[in-house]
Amino acid sequence: MRRFTVSLAGATVGVESLYDEVYALCEPYLCQGAEDFSVSVRQADIEFEKIKNAREAAWEGIPWELFPDSYLETLAVYRKIAVGMLRYDTFLMHGSAVCVDGEAYLFTAPSGTGKTTHTRLWLSHIPGAFVVNGDKPLIRLRGDRAEVCGTPWAGKEGMQTNTVVPLRAICLLARGQENRIEETTFQELYPILFQQTYRPAEKAAMQKTMELIKRLGTCVKLCRLQCNMDPEAALVAYRGMKN
Repeated sequence: MRRFTVSLAGATVGVESLYDEVYALCEPYLCQGAEDFSVSVRQADIEFEKIKNAREAAWEGIPWELFPDSYLETLAVYRKIAVGMLRYDTFLMHGSAVCVDGEAYLFTAPSGTGKTTHTRLWLSHIPGAFVVNGDKPLIRLRGDRAEVCGTPWAGKEGMQTNTVVPLRAICLLARGQENRIEETTFQELYPILFQQTYRPAEKAAMQKTMELIKRLGTCVKLCRLQCNMDPEAALVAYRGMKN
């Protein structure tokens, strides 16, 4: 059993884990100080992750991969942290957030759409761009402002930065032959935002999550992007989301 403390989205979180993989993953976010809340993982939580992965693989029609318990524990830890962060008006959204000139732009879409490829286009063709988190950032709401926060849970590529940046826009990414971006409404994008947000099982936590998503819709610009994988796609997206 290992216990340590991390700083995430402005909160100090105590973590008690069974395996060292969680500690190694969180090392860039280690901190000291009084804990705002803490999480701990037991073997039952890891078994839950196994069942969940098997069900998702069956639903998607793909082979089920039996991951090591040490890896599954990292998922269980973040699941518990995501629930705890709700009390600080912070929630987990599946997407890739890129920062340019002090503001973040978040792309969300179902897995396999091309978020990582599009993110790399920004890094290659927009000067000064860097990734806040490439897979599972935390979104923090403060009054009428939204911020995107780096976390160590950043997908296979591990693209992340330990920082907090104002969130300017969210864009739904879709593949297309041409590069075209348009502004959309919260009502149109809400089903996707809801789907791409971590949804806790507890009723009160789920209600809080829905409230935060609605608040987010009033804080940032919302867009739909149809794009190919040419470098022009990054420039079209950046200009459309910024202006």
